[in-house]
Amino acid sequence: MPFFSDTSFQPKRAFRFLINFSQIADIDFMCTDAAKPSYNLGDGTTHQILNHKFKFPGIITWQDVTVNFIDAIEPNVGSRFYNMLLNAGYAQPVTFEDLLQGVTKVSSTSALGRVSILQLDGGAVGTIPGADPGQAIGASDGTNIIEEWTLHNAFLKTVNFGSLNYGSEEIVKIQTTITYDFASYDGSVKPYAGTIG
Repeated sequence: MPFFSDTSFQPKRAFRFLINFSQIADIDFMCTDAAKPSYNLGDGTTHQILNHKFKFPGIITWQDVTVNFIDAIEPNVGSRFYNMLLNAGYAQPVTFEDLLQGVTKVSSTSALGRVSILQLDGGAVGTIPGADPGQAIGASDGTNIIEEWTLHNAFLKTVNFGSLNYGSEEIVKIQTTITYDFASYDGSVKPYAGTIG
C-alpha cells in the first residue's frame, strides 16, 4: 500500500523537538535548531591477499553537535551559559589563586548535566481501547516522545554569544557546540511528561 493512502503513515518532522539540559533550567523552548548525533567509523584498515583487498572498520568517533538558541531577557540564556562556564571551574585570572583553578572534565560535564534531544510526534487525540472516547493518547495533550538521544559525558566545547548590529532587527542568537563521548538512542514511544507551551 502506498504511504500516501495509508493514514497511519507519519514521518518524523524536523520542527518537533526539544533539547533538555538537566543542569540548565528553562531554556528548552529557546532552542532554534539542533543537530542530531552522528558518528564516523574512521578510515579503518585494509588487508590485502594477492590481488584482493578486504576492508575493516576503524575507530568510532562521535561527532560534535551544534545547538543554537535565541537569547532573551528572561530566561537570560546568555547568563545561563556564562554561569555554566563558571560552574565548570573557570575563574577570571585576577589573583594568583585564580590561576590555580582550571576547568576539568568532571566539572564541565557536571555543570551541563544530562543532555537529551527529544523528538516528538504531533500529539494525538483518539480512542484508547477501554477508555473514554476522545481521551488523549500519551501525555495530557497527546504528545509523545518518539525518539530520544542522550549525549553521555557531554560538555560545551564552544559558545558564541551572538553579534550586535544597528542595521538589523534580528533576534540575538547564541551558538553552541556540544562534544560528548558517545550517544545512546531510545526509540520507544512514551508520553512526554513536561509542559508544552
